[in-house]
Amino acid sequence: MLSRNRPLDYLEELQTSEPDLASDIAELASWYQRKLWHQLTMKLESCFNSAGFNKGCLPVDLFQSFISDFAHKINLLKLAHFAVHASKYCSSPTSSIELLNATKVKLEEMKVAHRAAEPTLFLNMHIAQYNIETGDLPEAKALVEAGKETLERLSDVDPSVSAAVHFVASLYYKGISNYSEFYRSTLMYLSFVSSDSLPEDFKIRMAVDVSLAALLGEGIYSFGQLLQHPLAAALDNGPHKWLHDMLKVFNEGNLHEYDQLCSRHAAQLNAQPALVAHERRLREKITLMSVVEMVLSLPAEERRISFAEMGSRTKLDTDGVEFLLMKALSLHLVEGSVDQVEGIVHVSWVQPRILTKPQIHGVKDRLDSWISKVASAAVTLENESGGVVAV
Repeated sequence: MLSRNRPLDYLEELQTSEPDLASDIAELASWYQRKLWHQLTMKLESCFNSAGFNKGCLPVDLFQSFISDFAHKINLLKLAHFAVHASKYCSSPTSSIELLNATKVKLEEMKVAHRAAEPTLFLNMHIAQYNIETGDLPEAKALVEAGKETLERLSDVDPSVSAAVHFVASLYYKGISNYSEFYRSTLMYLSFVSSDSLPEDFKIRMAVDVSLAALLGEGIYSFGQLLQHPLAAALDNGPHKWLHDMLKVFNEGNLHEYDQLCSRHAAQLNAQPALVAHERRLREKITLMSVVEMVLSLPAEERRISFAEMGSRTKLDTDGVEFLLMKALSLHLVEGSVDQVEGIVHVSWVQPRILTKPQIHGVKDRLDSWISKVASAAVTLENESGGVVAV
C-alpha cells in the first residue's frame, strides 16, 4: 500500500513504483509546488485520459492522496469529475459510493453552497447510478427525483451535469420498465452529448433500448425526433436493422408494411419478450398512427374522411373505426366531430409532430398546391373586379 503522507511524498513514491509515468508525475509535482491550479487541473485531466494512469487502484490513490489536498483550490465541478472517474476504479459499488459521499462532505465543509450545487448534483447522480447497479432502486429513485427538481432550479448548467441527470434517470426508468419516461430521458440525455463521442457498442445498445421504448411507451405517437437522430442510424449496420425499419413503419402509420415486417422478422420479434407481451398495444398504436398520418397527408380544407376510407387504411370494420376515432380523440391525437349517421369524421386539428425528410417533402407539396390555389383565386378576383367602376 502506498504512503498516505503529504502529496509530494506520495508523488515521489509513485514515481518510484511507476517509472513509466515519471515525467507526468514530475509535471504534476511542478504545477503543485508552483500553485498553478488551472495548469495542474488540465494535467490531471490529461493523466486520467491516458491508459497509464487508469490501472488498478491508481486513480483512487491519486484522488485520495493528492487531489483531495488541494480540492478547494480548483474548479469544484472538475473536482467532482475527478471523484467520479476515481470511483470507477474502486473495489466495489459500495466503495465507490463511499468515495463520492466523502467528496460531497468535503464540498459541504468548504461552505460555498453557490459553487457546490452543480458538483453535488453531479456526484449524487453517480451515487444513484451505483445504487441502480446494486439494486437499491428506492434510494436511486429519491436521488433521481431530487436531481431533476434541482436541475430545473439551476440556470446555465454545465452540459455534463444535465447529461448525467438525464442519463441516470433513463437507467432508473429502464430498471422499473417505464418505457415512456426512459424514452424521454434518453432523448434528453442525447441532446447534451454528441453521438460521435459514444462508444460504438454502447451506442448500439442504447439505440436498441430507446427504439423498443418508443414502440412500447404509452403516449408516444411521434418518432420523428428519434428517426432524425444519428443514433437511429447505428441500427442499420448489423442485426438490428429490422428495428429501424419498424420505427419508420410506425412513424408512417403503414399497417400493411407492418404486417409484412412482422412476418418477415418473426424470429427477431419473438426474441424480444416485451414486444411479444405487448403485441396488442403495438397493433393499437400503429393503427392510431395510421389515422394521424392519414389526416396529415390531407390538405386542411379536405379533412372530411369517410368511415369506409378509414376502414380501408386501418383494416377495420365500421364499429372498429368508430372505436378507433373515439380513442384518437380521447388521446388528443386529433380533434373534430364524428357524424355516425353519414359515417364521416370532420378533423379540425391534428397533434403537431416532428417530421422526417419525406414527410417534410409532403408538406412542401401541399404548400405548393395551396399557393397555386391562392394565386388562381387572386387572378379570378382581379378579373371579376375589372368591370367595377370607382364611384
